[in-house]
Amino acid sequence: MVLLATYLATSAPDLTFWDASELATAAHTLGIPHPPGTPLWVLLAKVSAMLFSSTAPPRAVTLLSVWASALAGGVGAWMSARWIGSRGAVVAAVLAGAMLTVWNNATETEVYAVALLASLCMLAAGEWAGRAEVSADQRRRGRALLVFIAALAVPLHLSVLVALPAAVAFAWRGPRPSVRDGMAWGAVAALGLSAVVILPMLSLQNPRLDSGDPETWRSLLGVLRREQYSVAGLWPRQAPLWLQLGNVFQWADWQVAFGLHPLATAAWPRTALSVLWGWLGLIGLRTLWHHEARVGRAMAVLLLSGTLGVVCWLNLRAGPTFGVGVLPDGAVHEARERDYFFVLGFWAWGLLAGAGISSLAAALRRRWPAPVAVLPFALALVPLLANREVADRRREPVASLPRTYARLLLESVPPNGVLIAAGDNDTFPLWYLQQVEEVRPDVSIVTVPLLGARWYRAALAADGLLAADLVPSWLGLGRAVRSVMAEAEADGRAVRVSASLPRADRLQLDAGAGWALEGLVFSPSRELPAGSTGLDRAALRRNAGQVPPSAFTALPRASDPAAETAQTLLRCTRVTTLADPLLVSGCNGI
Repeated sequence: MVLLATYLATSAPDLTFWDASELATAAHTLGIPHPPGTPLWVLLAKVSAMLFSSTAPPRAVTLLSVWASALAGGVGAWMSARWIGSRGAVVAAVLAGAMLTVWNNATETEVYAVALLASLCMLAAGEWAGRAEVSADQRRRGRALLVFIAALAVPLHLSVLVALPAAVAFAWRGPRPSVRDGMAWGAVAALGLSAVVILPMLSLQNPRLDSGDPETWRSLLGVLRREQYSVAGLWPRQAPLWLQLGNVFQWADWQVAFGLHPLATAAWPRTALSVLWGWLGLIGLRTLWHHEARVGRAMAVLLLSGTLGVVCWLNLRAGPTFGVGVLPDGAVHEARERDYFFVLGFWAWGLLAGAGISSLAAALRRRWPAPVAVLPFALALVPLLANREVADRRREPVASLPRTYARLLLESVPPNGVLIAAGDNDTFPLWYLQQVEEVRPDVSIVTVPLLGARWYRAALAADGLLAADLVPSWLGLGRAVRSVMAEAEADGRAVRVSASLPRADRLQLDAGAGWALEGLVFSPSRELPAGSTGLDRAALRRNAGQVPPSAFTALPRASDPAAETAQTLLRCTRVTTLADPLLVSGCNGI
């Protein structure tokens, strides 16, 4: 209940940036989001949208994350009450749920909150199956439930499998499994995996959001394997392993008290509290190991698999704020902070820190009166208070920026026009507005980074926006975008290009045209020299008047960098001269 109240008070009231808007679209329309498609999540989110239909449509789906994260805390408390007592268990669960990454995942439309709940349920099944006092039949049932939830990871989200080694460590007690047990596990695993059939079933309904078009076994496998992306193998490393590990320590330093210093760099006293929490976690691990070696061993495995294991498996590039001065100039970084991949490891750290606090309280209780002995429990307030401000998604103007930016970007396109978009944040919120709220459905959005995917080229060709001979094989970005431009012009449709698209990509659309800035978009112009940049002052004045002044309010501390980018792009409506530095630095003009 503490976590539920906390998450409800800080959850996003509307759209947020990155994948959330696309996932909200999929939930309301039963569409298929980007690979791996997460079909089980889509169905759960649709149920959430129906259950909470009295609230705003984006928030109705976000409430799934709120409830899932709060329930994950409940499952964690239920497990740890047996180890450290009910009071310590509540404190440990609250600490785990108040870790910054866990909190952030709980307050927007994302898959990771539900994946965390599934992970905790799998751990609870393993912990129950491994107890000494359970019967052989109960042990078999607990193990079968563990296998079933692990199989659900494929249709839900593969991050659930991060918890599998620890769940197995929890359940590692009793006689060896029999052949009959193995057959039963195979059956329940097949039942869990069968949920992937939801993907072709949804695709056959021809939703507007149909990523991967998984209507054949080959395309279904391609979606599940995320073939659309360049998924890194284990080797070669995309960044030095020591640097990848250092990146996790950077994100770990944000978990306990990021609000004290909401910047990427380490600083006192935030880092001091992180070190303290590390010490508390070690004490908690030692306490659990003394309680029962099986429990301590499983929690150690959970912490390692949720941190070091994820580092080794994902092989990420350095985060956007890490490795500067160490990596070569021009080295490619991740597009955003990827701390959410480590949510289970940070949750485990929080729980162990709570166990450490419980151990300290128990030690004080043996020597001091009860009022003094409960003082360590007050440490649970540290992340709740220190992270409250930076985790609050209701802060303006961040809370309304995604909708404002998406609406104005759509309104920048003439009727029945084509918008060339640069990526997630000028695509996903627009898809939501079009498909869920029927705002400017006449505009066709062409997302440049998706052009490399065959299914996307096929969809564009079916809409008359790409030559059919470019569908079977990828012939390069230049050929694809020029075809989009030519097909749109042949059909008499106006083309506008998002100001967030790099200038080099924009110039490939039409080698003979200049480009006039209209605010959030550029329009092709034959009156300008080829490849040059100009200003459509009438359109700029008109579009500047459409931006609400509140959109330019100073951003709160630790806001998502995407919000800063959106504000910069909205300021492009205020450019008045070609000498304006914003034309170069923010609007990709020159």
